[in-house]
Amino acid sequence: MTTNASPEYGHAEKEYLQTKTLDEKLLALEKMISYAPAHKGGENLRAALRLRYKKLVEKIEKTSKSSKSTKVGIKKSEMQALILGFPNTGKTSVFNLLTGLKLQVTEHPYSTTIPKIGMMNYEDLKIQLVDMPPFPNTDRGIINTTDTILLIINNFDQIKQSEQFLQKTRAKIIILFNKTDLFNENEKRKITETLKSKKHSFILFSSINHENLAELKEKIFKTFTIIRIYTKEPKKEVSKEPMIMKENSTIKDVAEKILKGFSKKIKRARIWGPSSKFGGQEVGLSHVLKDKDIIEFQTK
Repeated sequence: MTTNASPEYGHAEKEYLQTKTLDEKLLALEKMISYAPAHKGGENLRAALRLRYKKLVEKIEKTSKSSKSTKVGIKKSEMQALILGFPNTGKTSVFNLLTGLKLQVTEHPYSTTIPKIGMMNYEDLKIQLVDMPPFPNTDRGIINTTDTILLIINNFDQIKQSEQFLQKTRAKIIILFNKTDLFNENEKRKITETLKSKKHSFILFSSINHENLAELKEKIFKTFTIIRIYTKEPKKEVSKEPMIMKENSTIKDVAEKILKGFSKKIKRARIWGPSSKFGGQEVGLSHVLKDKDIIEFQTK
């Protein structure tokens, strides 16, 4: 056991020495890193542990590539968010809460072997969520093309450890510090201040007491650069489900999404909502729309 290390570190180190599989070693090593001394004298130890962790991850990746592939095809929705993290961070519990599904939650690491897909309801929208296999067994191709990443962590070291898997992604990343029911208010305040100082987009969360669940859904929604547009025919009701458009879309963009060439058949367009000066304003095809606008098309 390392000098000045806590009893928890000693237990984790003992567990590491007794492990038999690579997966068990990775989990035990993660515990060792989280319990390693935080003072200046522990810098060398922490650096050595992180290097050992990196080498172990590389070894597991090589083993995974030589084994049968678990990749599955995922048809990307207009709004997609991936749930990523290391084993036993509570990814699946978060996924279940956000989607209403009931995937089995286990304490066994790497129990999620293939991506699981669900839909999160937010107001009148459905956002595609994908519970990915834990690092390092996740599909980097999906990571690199998704819109949003919800990175589930239980300690600060996992932020640094995850960077190697997120190098090529252009997604907006929300850090979700999970299992906050295990912390008191003073500890949560310190976690918040640390994440703020690093300028992370983050939220503290608990799958047990559902802390900040509504705020989490809103935070996920706000990562998407989209607007919701509703359509109606003259003398008829407004559509219940919105069309999803990119920000700064125009009347013409909406018409062309409905049907290619449709914009040429429009005689008149009227709008209600945030971008209108008054309800039922008549506008041209180049009019820039805002979230929750309503459009009425009259054709030639």
